[in-house]
Amino acid sequence: MSQTNNMSSDTLSIQHSARQVAIEVITNILLQQGSLSTQLARHQLEVASEHIPLLKELCFGVCRQYPKLNSIALHLLAHPFEEKDTDLYATLLLGLYQLTYMNTPDHAAVNETVEACRLLKKDWATKLMNAVLRRYQREVDEIEEELEAMPSVEYNQPKWFVKRLNKHWPDQLEEIIEASNTHPPMCIRVNESRVSRETYKSQLLEKGIKATEGAFSSSALYLRNAVRVTELPNFEEGFVSVQDEAAQLSANILSPKAGDKVLDACAAPGGKTGHLLEKAEGLVLTAVELEPWRMEKIESNLERLGYSATLICADAGELDTWWDGEHFDKILLDVPCSATGVIRRNPDIKINRKPADIDELVLIQREILNSVWTTLKSGGFMLYATCSLMPEENEQQITHFLANQQDASEVPLNTLSEESALEWGIPVSHGRQLFPNLEGHDGFYYCLLKKIPA
Repeated sequence: MSQTNNMSSDTLSIQHSARQVAIEVITNILLQQGSLSTQLARHQLEVASEHIPLLKELCFGVCRQYPKLNSIALHLLAHPFEEKDTDLYATLLLGLYQLTYMNTPDHAAVNETVEACRLLKKDWATKLMNAVLRRYQREVDEIEEELEAMPSVEYNQPKWFVKRLNKHWPDQLEEIIEASNTHPPMCIRVNESRVSRETYKSQLLEKGIKATEGAFSSSALYLRNAVRVTELPNFEEGFVSVQDEAAQLSANILSPKAGDKVLDACAAPGGKTGHLLEKAEGLVLTAVELEPWRMEKIESNLERLGYSATLICADAGELDTWWDGEHFDKILLDVPCSATGVIRRNPDIKINRKPADIDELVLIQREILNSVWTTLKSGGFMLYATCSLMPEENEQQITHFLANQQDASEVPLNTLSEESALEWGIPVSHGRQLFPNLEGHDGFYYCLLKKIPA
């Protein structure tokens, strides 16, 4: 730290910017003041561009390892921090993360954590922070051995999540846990209306980017190593988008045709919206999204791809605020859900998702499903989708819906497209469930419904 003390205050501020912003982001997540993606979008502009990778590493890392780090921190502290000192707890978690998972020299990790307390103007905590982290260094093996039997440490997932997985998916438990704890692979969707997947794969190889074909979506390519989107050939010209293979299946299943009137409800960030438009020329598509800032993402995605759609900022379930009474031929209903199938992409779920949230989400999904169903024409198709692993949000939701909708019938997911060969996931009582795959797709659920005369 002696070199740091000789630096100007401006240089010091820049050096600590990524760490201090990370503390702010993690504090806000701990206080349930927004998701990791929202917080990063809001705060990363406060960091010099060359420090953004470090900021993301710190934030994603702490969230991804939170169950284990939290158990260690609580074990080390004689008394938990009060809510007003949540920023100090975030600081401690960052220090533990650096000591355990990063290449930061131990003395630097400790010193930076202590210095962060001063920058937070909480000098009183410096001795405490130093003592706690020094103790962790000395007793790390004993501490980990003592805590290893706890589900939060053994699986690095919230206890309630492990318990539910063990109840619903005992045979897939280890696979789900392992995939959910890793960095997801980078999967891209080739715009097949512009270029074939094989040709684009060759273009990638010319740039030294190796890729393999997805097994289930004809437009999916997995990159051996993640790259910036600016390195992807013709990205700005709309030849390719970043999208998980499981999410790509939705457009394949609905298989829209020219002239179809299609609704993409709960549409943000617009990946599936764009894919539907890539599938057919002359598609009449309406995308509804509740959050204005998420609507901006849909707009920018469509602008890059060169497509247009009717975009409406509204609650999809409140029909009187957006629906003109014209029925849709096909509907994609990707409802708000627990996102338990995409924890590896949204690791803050490990911090903020609670069992009670699922009960609330089930009710929200039910209201949206019943309401949006009204907008589907007789003979039309609705694809119900979630990125959840919870049967309450998926097959059980559909069981309830079919029991109460006399004009609804489940049909096979490959009804509209031969391309949707049902070789992915597993069949459940209604629809199919995909689990996160270590080198492949995320966890997802799909069920295709047809409206029949009442």
